[in-house]
Amino acid sequence: MIDLHSHVAWGIDDGMPNQPDALEALQMAKTDGIEAICSTPHVVPGQLDAQWLSTIRARQEELRAISDIDIYFGAEVMMNSAFIDALDEKWYPTMNDTSYMLVEYDVRKDIHRIPDFMDPLYELGIRGYKPIIAHIERYFHHGLDWDIIHAWQEAGYVLQINRTSIMGIHGKQMEKNAKELLTQGVGHLVATDTHRANGHRIACLSDAFDRVSKWIGSENADLLFEQNPLAILQGKPVTNLTIKKRRFRFFGR
Repeated sequence: MIDLHSHVAWGIDDGMPNQPDALEALQMAKTDGIEAICSTPHVVPGQLDAQWLSTIRARQEELRAISDIDIYFGAEVMMNSAFIDALDEKWYPTMNDTSYMLVEYDVRKDIHRIPDFMDPLYELGIRGYKPIIAHIERYFHHGLDWDIIHAWQEAGYVLQINRTSIMGIHGKQMEKNAKELLTQGVGHLVATDTHRANGHRIACLSDAFDRVSKWIGSENADLLFEQNPLAILQGKPVTNLTIKKRRFRFFGR
């Protein structure tokens, strides 16, 4: 498995607090069957300068040096009010220096409360970037809005779902959202969104892989946990899920 959304690099955001915890998380990931991690620290437009980005990259290099599994570099960029203005300064890291960029909205807000939420994604697209929208299930606090989801699909955006939502850690609504998305064939990758070495948001994917396999089959699970993450690291197109519709037999008297 490959984990493309992780705050395992320590001391640079609200993720891993120190190097010993980062080492513990890396060992957990290795034991769990995770063979590669993309370090994606939070990047907040309006709070950036070249020195801070250099600090992030230096910490990611330290992480790679101590890790027994492959470490790639990226970021999780907040699509806030300053996002578009700073986009042309090319300060936002992409995933393994490809055209893919992991982006997020403020998860504390329902998507309907975010004005002009499609604009940052559009601006990324016309500049040649391929947006990966982080933890899409978490923006719908009162149930999925399929008009929005279909608009994301039609625009060709890559859609990421969190392991914690699949496992019910963010509550019943987020678990319901994640299951509904996947059983309807929506989603391109599942990631940990690791923040700690213990507790809930940890470097573990195998439990979610098992649950997703039961929901939509192991071939689709392979796409979400390995094949599509690898394609992203290589800058290649992702593959959509294939959901087999159940056939019902009707018996006459």
